[in-house]
Amino acid sequence: MSTKKMLVLGGALLLAAAALFACAGPAGPAGPAGPAGPAGPAGSAAVVSEQAAVQFETCAGCHRDAGEEHQGSYNRLYQDGVIQVTDVTYKFTAAAGDKTDTTVVAFKMTKDGKPISGASVENSNIYFAAYTGTAFEGAGRLALKGKLAYDDKSGVTTSTLVELDAKDKAFVDYTDLSQVDGIIVVYGYDKQVGSLPARIKQVQFPYAAISKTGKGTNYVSAANNAGCEKCHSDPYLKHGNIYGQVDLDPKTDFITCKACHLDNTEGGHFEWQLLVDNPEKAAEYLEAGEEAATPELKAQYAYKTTLMNDVHMSHAMEFPYPQSMSNCVTCHEGKLDTILSDAKFTTATCKSCHPVTGAVGPVNEGAEEPSYDTTKLALKTILPPAIHESMDLDTIDCTSCHGVGEGKTAKPFNQIHTGYDKAIYTADGKKISDVVTVKIDKASFAENKLTFSFSAAASEDIDLDVKTISPTVMVGLYGWDTKDYLVGPHERLKDDNGDGTIDSKDSRALEFVMDGEDANPRFTTVSAADGKWEVTADLTDWADMIKDGRVKRVEIAVMPELVNADEVMVALNAPSRTFDLATNRFNDTFYSPIVKVDGCNDCHAALAINFHSADRGGNVVVCRMCHITKAGGSHLELQSRSIDSYIHAIHSSQQFDVGDIDFTDPVQAEKYATEIEMPFPKHGITNCEACHVAGTNNVPSQSKSLPGLLSASDVLKGKDRTIGDVPAYVTGPATRACGGCHRAELIKDDNAQGLALFNLHIAKYGYMVEAGEKPVDTLNGVFDQIMALFK
Repeated sequence: MSTKKMLVLGGALLLAAAALFACAGPAGPAGPAGPAGPAGPAGSAAVVSEQAAVQFETCAGCHRDAGEEHQGSYNRLYQDGVIQVTDVTYKFTAAAGDKTDTTVVAFKMTKDGKPISGASVENSNIYFAAYTGTAFEGAGRLALKGKLAYDDKSGVTTSTLVELDAKDKAFVDYTDLSQVDGIIVVYGYDKQVGSLPARIKQVQFPYAAISKTGKGTNYVSAANNAGCEKCHSDPYLKHGNIYGQVDLDPKTDFITCKACHLDNTEGGHFEWQLLVDNPEKAAEYLEAGEEAATPELKAQYAYKTTLMNDVHMSHAMEFPYPQSMSNCVTCHEGKLDTILSDAKFTTATCKSCHPVTGAVGPVNEGAEEPSYDTTKLALKTILPPAIHESMDLDTIDCTSCHGVGEGKTAKPFNQIHTGYDKAIYTADGKKISDVVTVKIDKASFAENKLTFSFSAAASEDIDLDVKTISPTVMVGLYGWDTKDYLVGPHERLKDDNGDGTIDSKDSRALEFVMDGEDANPRFTTVSAADGKWEVTADLTDWADMIKDGRVKRVEIAVMPELVNADEVMVALNAPSRTFDLATNRFNDTFYSPIVKVDGCNDCHAALAINFHSADRGGNVVVCRMCHITKAGGSHLELQSRSIDSYIHAIHSSQQFDVGDIDFTDPVQAEKYATEIEMPFPKHGITNCEACHVAGTNNVPSQSKSLPGLLSASDVLKGKDRTIGDVPAYVTGPATRACGGCHRAELIKDDNAQGLALFNLHIAKYGYMVEAGEKPVDTLNGVFDQIMALFK
């Protein structure tokens, strides 16, 4: 049964139940027919009409504090410093008489400052890693944890590990490590409350401590724990439960990781390199498991479990990293000289990020591009074949040619990779958007004409000429007092070319590319010279909306396109300002910020460059000018194009364009299955404040947010699922925004029953109006009814 049918049937059953309840009691004699009563409200899936009434959402009645509760649930995870471990000591007693070798590690543990037994927590581990003076090496992980005992008088927990008989399968020949240079790591957690795919535990109380043996180590990580905290949890916890830094001391960065990630042991995640080098083989390998790793495959993709390899490969190959891997500064700030020295210019370094050959997938029916292409950054592609084709890259010394000094014929490593994404930074690390700025200077409104000016400037010379900026200007018309646009600048609403249809041949409603080639009949360029521009937008087509108060304010925005000497568009912030048409003045404080752009940039480095274009950064208000509530999600089924629905679904790992995926292709099917499991990088989707300004993530006010259109379900190719045909619906702001996450989870789980019940719940306590053949007309009808309640 389709979700639509389940929704309608469920509504009918609810109505029938209500009728039976209301009419309980003995039946009386039939009376005469009474006069016709007033028309009842529209059904839960009815198409709205001039006569039909729409009940506004009542979500805030029960879920008023849902956003705070979401954040509270996340804040209970990963609590820093609640459990502390100190005074770690090591002692080895050699076998004597009937006693076998014994390893004792003692430590003190407290929770909220009070001593507790190390045996009382849910998880504890003790490991040793030897240090050679330059690397952590050993025969493998060496666990030192034995039987735990606690002395409540001293507060000391003692781990006693008695060596097993040599004939035992689990036998390990322990020796005295007290004079061996290295580290002992004690780590664990109390109260695991969940798990995430990709090897992540969700725990409440992590802990870690380190102690040295011998002379300890002089290890200094080439990466920064602070870099991980930009995108992951704070404190950063590898796998969700292992501290990347101990006791807030940067000198300890990633030492705990070395207990497992030794520099000389063989890695086993062959799927990482296969995913980008041979996706078909990767699909086979992931389906069959580790036993599919033939000796030939192991030899071809052999790698060591260094932190560089594991972190680079997983970020570059396993999951969709949200910025360029060339932006090394994200993780290695202050240490670029170390990681980009010629000593690091090895094939192992290159292979940790780059495919060797890459692969090109098939072109799906109806598509123009291949389903995947990993060849563009493959070593075979980027290394000049005339020089490198005859080389054995696994054995060649890159510095025999590359470097600085006599006899060097090729660039040193730090000139090939500066460590900075050239779209975001200059070669010496200056963030371009901090240097080059565009601002909207003034505006005026008269006789339905909005004239505004803007200018660009550079605070210092970085070889970029602001006079060459090609700006795109946009004007969005806010509906009533909401934050949403009744007229979106990116829409096409007028038959500008007079061919009888409104399509891509017509101009955008209120978007204009000032490149001297684009033409929009609603815009006139007044002046454009020397980094200053003035333009007039004609709002006559919407004069009635302005007159009757449906439109009171507009958002004026500029997307500045600027390219560098390499023809790369650089990341600039797109400014916008709110203008009040009645007062003829800017009102920059009418709308308070909802999200933190810095939160976006923590993961994306510069907003939009890896999924749109670099001229759209720094301002989510500008994102909303295209991502309006009036359109369904073109790439996301059962979502709105509105930014709240879109971003919530994306961060919940709902996949784009599922109707275009050929699920009979193992590569495409595996990619889908893998990527729907990718967790939100903060290791908890309820961390709303990773993106939101505190207090803005509760149920949205219906007086401040417009109803929206949800797209219909897609038809999958080569895959059966229980979710059936679901039509496009018009629904309220809470369903659109909060439902963005919830629908995504139901879609990923193929939970048709859950989706139907969710929609039924919305229909009962709000509205789910079938959009029909004229979705915009349906939506406008709902606009008028809902917003009339708030005049």
